[in-house]
This record gives sequence, structure tokens and C-alpha cells, in this order.
Amino acid sequence: MFRDRLHKFACAMGVSTGLFLGCGGGEEFKTHTELPPPSHDHDHDHGKPGPHGGSLVELGEEEYHAELLIDHDAHAVRVYLLDKEGKTAVPTAATELSVDTGSGEVLLLKPARQESDPEGQASVFELVDDAVVHDLLDAGFIHGKLTIAIGEKTLTGGIDAHFDHDHDHDHKDEKSAAPAGEAAAPADAAAPAEAAPVEAAPAKAE
Repeated sequence: MFRDRLHKFACAMGVSTGLFLGCGGGEEFKTHTELPPPSHDHDHDHGKPGPHGGSLVELGEEEYHAELLIDHDAHAVRVYLLDKEGKTAVPTAATELSVDTGSGEVLLLKPARQESDPEGQASVFELVDDAVVHDLLDAGFIHGKLTIAIGEKTLTGGIDAHFDHDHDHDHKDEKSAAPAGEAAAPADAAAPAEAAPVEAAPAKAE
């Protein structure tokens, strides 16, 4: 019984200090340095943004990736096709890429060939539409799917993208600037109004 108490005491001390594991019945003690390191199945983190700052979308069985980006300044929805590591551009001969926004709207993006892309292929697809970009940024997210043909395969990936609302500040600045300009006109018109009461008529009446 004394040995059992001693064993339990040693386990309790091991848990409190984090130095021992394996205090089950009859098992040997193991220090934390004897435990195998954790394994990592993937070389990339889907939580991190893509090389252009957009949201990564896994295509197929991680054969490729797509990077979805909303460019407010260019009024564009843009998708970059990338390799399985989500780093290198992958051109394709596809003539369009579809983005199902999950709200009943499907966006069709057209090729935007880059200088490094082979002739007749593109690694970037784009849709320029101010109204669409405005609506997406106001919504703040896309929970849908993306479909593109690469080679002989048609690949689909789920989209879980979230966007910031920095564009709201631009609209507020524009709105705040307009009243300031409008207010300037009444100020100019006020000068004649102040001069109007100063008339010679009252002097003649005296």
C-alpha cells in the first residue's frame, strides 16, 4: 500500500510540474523530451491570406488553390489561380471562372492574362463591376463556391471569405465633403442679405 501511495504521489508531482507522463498502472514514466513531436500533414495554413492578400480556396483534393480578392479601388472581383502550396501562379485555358456567392447570384469572371502567362492562357480571372463590389463589401463575406477548369478537370472549392469595411470610410468622407461645399453657397449669399437692412428709406421718412 505504501508503494501505491508513493506511485500516486509521484504522478501528482509529475502532472503539477509537467515533467512526467504515463502514470497508468504498470507503465514507465516518460519525460516530455521523450515524446514524439506533433505531426503536420499540410505545409500551408488556410487561415493565412494568399500572396496577394486575398482568401485562399482549396480546389479539388488540394491539387490547386484559388485566391479570391475584392479590389475596391479597381471595382473588381479578382481570382488568382495557384499551385497546391498556394504560392505559384497556375495558368489555364479556361474562358471563364464562376463564383457562386451563396446568395443566389453567380458571378462570371473572365481571363485577365498576365505577362508571365503562356499565350492563350491566364492565371488571373476578373470581373469589373462597381455595384457588385459595393454589395459584396457591404455584405462583408462570401459563403459559396468557386468553379474553374484546369487542364481536363473541372474543379470546385468552397468559399469562406470575409472582407473589411474600409470602403465605408471613403463613402463617409465623400458625403461629409458634399455638405461642406453646399454650405459655402449660403455663406456667400448671406452678404447681400446683411446689406439689405441698411437702406436710405428710413432717413427720408424722418
